[in-house]
Amino acid sequence: MWQELYRIVYHYLLKLGLSHADAEDIAQEVLLSTYLHLDSIHEGNLKFYVLATAKNKYIDFLRKNKREFTVPSLGEFDVNNFSEIHQIENREVIKKAICKLNLTEQKLFYMKYYLGMTNPEISSLLKISPDSVKTMLWRLRKKVKEYLKKEEEN
Repeated sequence: MWQELYRIVYHYLLKLGLSHADAEDIAQEVLLSTYLHLDSIHEGNLKFYVLATAKNKYIDFLRKNKREFTVPSLGEFDVNNFSEIHQIENREVIKKAICKLNLTEQKLFYMKYYLGMTNPEISSLLKISPDSVKTMLWRLRKKVKEYLKKEEEN
């Protein structure tokens, strides 16, 4: 269970743009905090608690280090593989579209499409209504589609 929670938090922090070392440090802090407060966490809310703690530790880290959000790199790829290059190009265009979103929208995008969280889970974590999440996701998708359409025309 702890390894799975660590993996979720670590990847969440990487997606938010932290380096591997910073993500490891914060993920360890999150799990330590979770362990220390385990008695007060309801069993079904453990994942929410861990992600909320990670979000708060991430914000604290940014404030402390005066850093801005960055989109993580796409990693290494084989230049001889055309389909892989095409996928990388598509990811680059999507990455650019996501960068056009504000920080809240970027987090929302990550929670919905990378972590696969449901609207009620997101609303609980962000402390907003499920209807607000639904509306924000609709607007977010609309913005991304408009950007992708513009890119396709160019």
